[in-house]
Amino acid sequence: MGLFNKVGRRRVLRAGLPSLAADTAAVPGVNAAIRPKAPGETKVVAIFGTNDSHNGIGYEINVRKIFESREDWRLIFVRANKLFTPELISDADLLITCQMRGADPVDFFTGDGGLADIMIEGAPLWTDTNVKAIIDNVRNRGMGLIALHNTILAGNRQFVDFLDVREIMHNELEPLWVTRINKNHPIMQGIGKFMIANDEQFAVIIKSKSTATLFETTAIHEKRQVISGWALDSGNGRIVGLLPGHTMDTYQAPEYQNIIWRAAHWAMKRTIESYPNAKNRYYN
Repeated sequence: MGLFNKVGRRRVLRAGLPSLAADTAAVPGVNAAIRPKAPGETKVVAIFGTNDSHNGIGYEINVRKIFESREDWRLIFVRANKLFTPELISDADLLITCQMRGADPVDFFTGDGGLADIMIEGAPLWTDTNVKAIIDNVRNRGMGLIALHNTILAGNRQFVDFLDVREIMHNELEPLWVTRINKNHPIMQGIGKFMIANDEQFAVIIKSKSTATLFETTAIHEKRQVISGWALDSGNGRIVGLLPGHTMDTYQAPEYQNIIWRAAHWAMKRTIESYPNAKNRYYN
């Protein structure tokens, strides 16, 4: 058997292999994670995809560190697309996404206990059902949404239109300057121009005049200047788009940590408290 023998999830289900087609109910701890929000609790749901070029666990570790001082916030990270459901976000205050189109390349939560001689493909995230639930929770219930990095490649036109942008693909990994900071917007107040050591420079074209540009990035090698952060109100909710986020260098930049911290509070219509580790390394 080859090193990369791959089995689709549909094939597993048709074959009737219960140990390989375990649903969310069989995953240890999942019931505790999806319990209803407790009184006074802030519920944040996040999904960061893991594939051959994106380190979802690394992203999770760094994002948890950003919010570790918020002891009244419960961060629930969805580590496989199949575990994301409309019910999970039905009482969430904030959803953070960093996941592109397609299915998880590997279903990490099969019944193999972490030992496998085949690769079983996981589920997709951006189904019409999930997209409808996200849009409904933002517009009608007032849930906040932060769309990070490759979320603009969701491949679901309804969702990308909901973000009010048209996506532009990145080129090489390279150093980026975060520039043209909109200090009039609450998210960017107190943030100075700064450098990200290495990242992909996605870009967007904003479609509506009512959507605010938060900042741009300048690619050191290509000399390309593009919009890389934006924010808008959508019905009863708010959306923030932040495109840097491919490398750990980005999440470890104190200025970008501050942006994510402030974006989360703004998206939930909360008072933006000072980030405990706020620091401008280059400019005020």
